[in-house]
Amino acid sequence: MFKPNPANTAIVITDPQNDFLSPGGRGYHLTKANIKQNNTLANLELLLSTARSKGYQLFVSPHFLYPHDYDWQFTGNEQEMLISLRVYQKLNQYSPPTPEADYVPTLAPYIWDKTTVIATPHKVASPQTNDLVYQLRQRRKEQVILAGVLSNVCVESHMRDLIENGFKTAVVYDATATISENDFHAAVTNYRAFSSATWTTRETISNM
Repeated sequence: MFKPNPANTAIVITDPQNDFLSPGGRGYHLTKANIKQNNTLANLELLLSTARSKGYQLFVSPHFLYPHDYDWQFTGNEQEMLISLRVYQKLNQYSPPTPEADYVPTLAPYIWDKTTVIATPHKVASPQTNDLVYQLRQRRKEQVILAGVLSNVCVESHMRDLIENGFKTAVVYDATATISENDFHAAVTNYRAFSSATWTTRETISNM
């Protein structure tokens, strides 16, 4: 049974950025049908507004690629896709991202809230390459409510890694989106196989 409470439960959003979530994003043409079907953006905003009103802390795990990342020598299909689309671009850690790689405007007020923790960028799909787990542990979070994009890539990889690290995890599946209907259903199948709860946004809010 997953029983969230603000003291020990974090809201974690992967890649809430324009590239796959907003018109004009470099990968939006791939995800827009699934976003429309799930009402992903409205659900993400509802989840974050509810979390703020109920005192849950938000953690963001963003995806950024710097120029030197294009010199990787050992890449898989997902990395090749990101590189070929030229998504999540940022000149360096000190510079702002491109407009396409920036945070979705409707979600930005929650992301830039002074209580939100923005982890260092992950480079492939999971938090193994950033400091998300460290940041969660430093705030004594034991449970995670997870959403974002892509459903079957970063969201699923975060779910698996967080569970392996001992966090009880729930996934808000209609606050995710991905490239195809088959990919989405594959992700939901795996959410149900691994996570402690697989909820709609409305179910999540009811449980919060």
